[in-house]
Amino acid sequence: MSKYYTDKVVSAAEAVAKIPDGAFIGLGGVNASGVALEVIDAIVKSFKETGHPGNLGLIHSGGNAGTRQFAPEGLLGVYYGGFANIPDVINKNNIPAYSLTQGVCNQLFRAQAGDTPCLSKSGLHTYLDPRQLGGALNEKARAKPIVSLVEVAGEEYLHFKLPPIDVAVIRATTADTSGNLIDDEEQIKHEILTLAMAAHNNGGVVIAQVKNLVEYKTLDAAAVKVPGMLVDYIVLCSDPAEWHIQNMTKKYHPGLDGFHRVDGSMIPLESWIPKDDKLIMARRGIRELWPGCVANVGMGASAGVAFISPLEGIEDMYHMSIELGAVGGVIGGGPWWSTAFNASASMLHQDMFDFINGHGLDITFLSAAEIGEDGSVNVTRFGGRANGSGGFVNIASNTKKVVFMSTHTQGGKATAEDGKLKIIEEGKPIKFVREVEEIAFNGRASVQKGQEVMYITERAVFRLIGGKMTLTEYADGLDVEKDVIAHMAFRPDVAPDVKPMPAYCFTTGPIGLKAEWERLG
Repeated sequence: MSKYYTDKVVSAAEAVAKIPDGAFIGLGGVNASGVALEVIDAIVKSFKETGHPGNLGLIHSGGNAGTRQFAPEGLLGVYYGGFANIPDVINKNNIPAYSLTQGVCNQLFRAQAGDTPCLSKSGLHTYLDPRQLGGALNEKARAKPIVSLVEVAGEEYLHFKLPPIDVAVIRATTADTSGNLIDDEEQIKHEILTLAMAAHNNGGVVIAQVKNLVEYKTLDAAAVKVPGMLVDYIVLCSDPAEWHIQNMTKKYHPGLDGFHRVDGSMIPLESWIPKDDKLIMARRGIRELWPGCVANVGMGASAGVAFISPLEGIEDMYHMSIELGAVGGVIGGGPWWSTAFNASASMLHQDMFDFINGHGLDITFLSAAEIGEDGSVNVTRFGGRANGSGGFVNIASNTKKVVFMSTHTQGGKATAEDGKLKIIEEGKPIKFVREVEEIAFNGRASVQKGQEVMYITERAVFRLIGGKMTLTEYADGLDVEKDVIAHMAFRPDVAPDVKPMPAYCFTTGPIGLKAEWERLG
């Protein structure tokens, strides 16, 4: 090891000792990818043993495998998350807690790095808007607002004001002894540079967990994602199999890192193919794609569109993406969610959200938990308990065409039989409600912006036409009044040309999109 810079290499416990009480920590990573699990464990262990560091602030952009560890009372003093990952702390109202979005968090990191205000149109007229909840997850947060409505050049924006990030806890694959970092084995290319710049430029500390350590000046400069001048401490992971995992399977997969292509036999696509009602929705949804379009897919029922694209042979005829940065390839499911196997490109997480916020997506498929009479959608709060947004708000509010997918009722069972829908067990809770509990997508605002909006269930298709929820298709063989409208808390408009859903929704085998698209040129 070089005699230079070796004082940067410390244990996780030694790094955590540098974090003062009351520090505001920016935490990198989503799911298991990019998460400095050993450093997080050391923070919690130190607090339990010594009471320090305590009263911390914490911000993270997406669902993070390490954040639930911050639950001990007194460890956190304030919480900001793209997902509400510490539900007990949030719902007990112990500390002020705020629900932001992945996109807003990335904007905040970039804004603090460059000493600029964080302004966003994403979230206007949703729970993020101060005219609603201002992103507050509980009463303590409502008493300390962080979002204000401002006007710039005659247009409304949300202004987010948070404390300066003074500790960045990030992860990379390899560091040299000066702290230069590369992330070649990470399945998501995270916002490690903007987080490091934010903490460093605020006069704070940057802690980087890595699995490999090499000599100074042995890394290719073009491969370095964070220069060593920004990194204060390097934690060489003591047990990479436990604390430095690429994905939730805890096994490294070369097809995910963006530098390798693997044989199709190494991609467990078959286990992700949707079944029954979810397959019906996926087959109806995929028909909304077109050659060359730039698409996005979310979690849950909507992910089925991506999973059946390879079965149609169209995966290379349009551009499927996910908000974490992967473009093309085979979107992962289960423990591999949030990335893609054999992706054609791996954009930086924050760059993908710049693209999304700039209206770059042609179409998105998103899941829905509650759908309101005015077309609004809730995915963020149920029965008073917070769930959080992830990238939903940014994607839904900025995409030209939005397709929401949900089972028509909660808890029911349906399947396709003899080319028609068969309801096996009727669900009870109503998903189509007069008013959603919390607005993550505002139907009225979408009409003003001119977005095209659809809602697909296993038994019907609706469109938002002139601000009216309008039934345009129904599953052949169903009684529209008894099987569709009776399970809604409001009566939708019915299109004059309402028709049965396409028969292929209730069959198996390819729809024939590849041949159709090839004819279109």
